Amino acid sequence: MELLFLLLFVLIIVYISAERAKKVKTRQALEQVIEDWQQARPKKEHYNFLKISRYVNYSNEDFHRLSGQTIDDLDFEKLFKFIDRTTSKVGQQFLYKKLLEPTNSTRDESEDHIKLFIEYKELRENTQAELLKLSDEDAYSITSLLYESSLVKPKWFKLLKLNLALILILILLSLQFPISLIFLILPFSLNVYLHLWNKNNTFHYFRSVPQLLKLIHVAEKLAKSQSPIADKVLKSVQRLSTIKKNARLIKFNEGGLQNEVGQYLSDLFKSLFLVEILTLFKISEELKDKKSDIHTLFRFVGHLDACISIASLRGSKLNTCKPTFTTSKKELYIKGAYHPLLKNCTPNDLVIKDKSILITGSNMSGKSTFLRTVAINSILAQTIYTCFAEEYRAPILKQFSSIRIDDDLFQGKSYFFEEVGVMGTLIEATQGPYQCLFLLDEVFKGTNTVERVAAAKAILSYLNRGDSIVLVATHDIELAEMLKGEYDLYHFTEIIENKKLHFDHTIKHGALKTRNAIKLLELAEYPNEVLDEAKRISELYKS
Repeated sequence: MELLFLLLFVLIIVYISAERAKKVKTRQALEQVIEDWQQARPKKEHYNFLKISRYVNYSNEDFHRLSGQTIDDLDFEKLFKFIDRTTSKVGQQFLYKKLLEPTNSTRDESEDHIKLFIEYKELRENTQAELLKLSDEDAYSITSLLYESSLVKPKWFKLLKLNLALILILILLSLQFPISLIFLILPFSLNVYLHLWNKNNTFHYFRSVPQLLKLIHVAEKLAKSQSPIADKVLKSVQRLSTIKKNARLIKFNEGGLQNEVGQYLSDLFKSLFLVEILTLFKISEELKDKKSDIHTLFRFVGHLDACISIASLRGSKLNTCKPTFTTSKKELYIKGAYHPLLKNCTPNDLVIKDKSILITGSNMSGKSTFLRTVAINSILAQTIYTCFAEEYRAPILKQFSSIRIDDDLFQGKSYFFEEVGVMGTLIEATQGPYQCLFLLDEVFKGTNTVERVAAAKAILSYLNRGDSIVLVATHDIELAEMLKGEYDLYHFTEIIENKKLHFDHTIKHGALKTRNAIKLLELAEYPNEVLDEAKRISELYKS
């Protein structure tokens, strides 16, 4: 007896210690989240973009989705890491999708919540404490409930009720005829087999359903206001309450310290009377009919987490502004725009009015970075309504780019053939009803000079039709000359001092006047014979 009491005492101590350690870990995690927000700094964690992107293709945005080419051009994953300050995996998935889908709305529906989280510290930290409950990596799996079909009932499933009826009859008969208990061996054995068979189906929901229960709890806690969106959330919570109740009957995971004897007896009862298999298929049917309710909770929680993330970004030491949207014209104004991923990035101004722009300059002078800077700010203006600039003013745009193209070796496509495909996509985009922003670097550099210049001129003239805005960077001075009637000319320059190359990375209006390629050969101490012939041929081209 003393040994039994000692064992019970040890179990109680272990349980209390485990719970205390869990609370300490949760408190430390919350303190870290709050500190990160106050410091307005990106998170330091591993990013599993395969899981983060699971929500991307659910209920596609009607207006615009960034192309794979643009995603690659802008180093989108690095940009997302910099912007992401979310607490939950649900919020992280929501924000990722949000950044991929610029909207055509000129009104930021998140603004009210963002202001609340900036002004009211207690509200923000209480919200983060709830969101932290969905920070486990398993929370990524909630999206599988939005995509996956329900379990298919086997043909013999209807016979299970007859099986249970037979068991009940035999149990009642055993009260009068105890020998009837012998006949229970066969149906009970069958039920144990089916219980074990069903474990594969249980594993199907092993991660997603426990996280769904957390989502329901978190959404209910956060939906305390009487706003219309909260009312809708609470109705969805109510409709999902039966799933919450039924899920308790299924052992989805091993969380927590459990009494092994009690758990064994519970499992035995569930297997003999098919509790898990009947409940699981019932839950599966409910999940199929209540995907819209799950999505309502997912969007609600994700939206709040994204708002806190945006509030943290705006509260950082970075220079940011909210965009101003204008009517559809070939006009765009940016002041002090910079690339957020580059340290000490030189801010640049740009005024586009009636004409698109063509930028010339040498390698490393800043052309490609400037194109990415404009693209990033345009996208962020229409997603999180926050730009890395002093001022951003533009119409609603669909963003397309062709800055970085690689040979597709696995599909056997040449560089030029890849360019042809990308340009075809841009031409197709001009046929739509919306105004486009095209950002291109070195059009058709995968082919010979004559055909490159000819094809580039034709395509750039075509893309520039109507109100579309085109920013193109090129080394081809001939192309600049051909397009000077349709495009305003800008350039980046560099200077050579004390045999060193210096860039100011500042965009300047007008055509490029200087050429420094041969001077760079001189700095590299190429033979005089090479330099003299290069200069002679260069003079022939100038004349």
